[in-house]
Amino acid sequence: MSDDRRIERSARAWLELGPRQAPDHAVEAALRTIDTTSQERDLRIPWRFPTMTIQVRLALAAVIGVLAIGGGLALFGGTRSQVGPPSPTPTLPVATNPPATVAVVNYSKLPGWIVFEFAGRQAPDGSTPAAGGDGHHGLWLIHADGSGLHELAPGVPASGKVSFDISPDGSHVIFSAYDAPVQVWEVGIDGGAQTLLSTDCNGIPAKCMDAAPAYSPDGKSIAFLRATETSSVLAIRDLASGAVTILDSTRSSSADVWLDEPSWSPDGRQIVYEKVTHDPVQDKVTGTRIFIVNADGTALHELALPIDTTWGDPDWSPDGTRIVFGSDPIRYLGPVTRSPSEVYSARPDGTDLKQLTHLGVGSGAPTWTSDGAHIIYWGYQSFYAMDPDGGNGRPINRAALAFNVDGYGFYAQLQPTR
Repeated sequence: MSDDRRIERSARAWLELGPRQAPDHAVEAALRTIDTTSQERDLRIPWRFPTMTIQVRLALAAVIGVLAIGGGLALFGGTRSQVGPPSPTPTLPVATNPPATVAVVNYSKLPGWIVFEFAGRQAPDGSTPAAGGDGHHGLWLIHADGSGLHELAPGVPASGKVSFDISPDGSHVIFSAYDAPVQVWEVGIDGGAQTLLSTDCNGIPAKCMDAAPAYSPDGKSIAFLRATETSSVLAIRDLASGAVTILDSTRSSSADVWLDEPSWSPDGRQIVYEKVTHDPVQDKVTGTRIFIVNADGTALHELALPIDTTWGDPDWSPDGTRIVFGSDPIRYLGPVTRSPSEVYSARPDGTDLKQLTHLGVGSGAPTWTSDGAHIIYWGYQSFYAMDPDGGNGRPINRAALAFNVDGYGFYAQLQPTR
């Protein structure tokens, strides 16, 4: 008999509510425990910007045995430094039962393409393309109803595609290469030839690498991370002229402080991003924090969140009122795990922190839909959607969108169709 206590915890939560009806999350936790699909995977992730070579891989710790949320690239990070006046330290809210579902929603009818990253030895369509030791790394598209699964413009760059964003009008996808030369590219969402945007950066670790791009709200610029083997910094590229502006205030202090996951405020005035700290002695990530900076590099400050949690994967809401994020970034898989990761949101000043997911085995990599009506995230073995307050959280289409065999799909975005 298993010593896993998740059923016991779920049953206790059910009893605390009163045994009138088993809540969805309690039933799902029980089903997860007896599910016969193994979550163990021997995926590994590359350190792209430290002093070690680009081929070095950081093994995933206890790969998805509890988190169930997929591997990927490790990029940057940072220690919790105080910039500007000190902020009060809020406390983590006590986990509460998820908002009651008023009506059953059918997320399989969501319009547009779902674009997602995939890493593994076998592609989502069952093919096994020739690739490096870590297997296949690419961007894939599928409709919420399960139709149209295909890889986005395969072949260029040869090492694969990661860290993507969809343009505000839904017509293009921007991404970075999985391995050296690490540069930023753009391609139409319908495929076609890829365009290299990092024309002033050769993608070689000792010289210059560009990664983790994010479109500005007007689609005219991108925020991205520029790095060498010894430091990293947030930058902005004008897509028309190619001119690059370096935000020097964000520059990391050492080879073991990296940046990741930039996301713009809807007015284009601020950028939220993640900093990650790596311990070279233990060769592992030891902390992640979230920072905000003005688009001109001023007013850099940390998002005021409880300091005992590893926050990451931030995404700014389309109306500007909230930032959604995870309690453990998926790319780093629980560097200082205190409990299974969940999805939270807060106001841009860090107040009104709310826990939105309650799966109990790990949820993460949240992104807003372009209309702000839903949040897409990786839940248990599949992509989920929920309302902004956490209500109606359920799989989009578990039967068709469960990419967890011989690899993982994660970091999904829904194509803007307006």
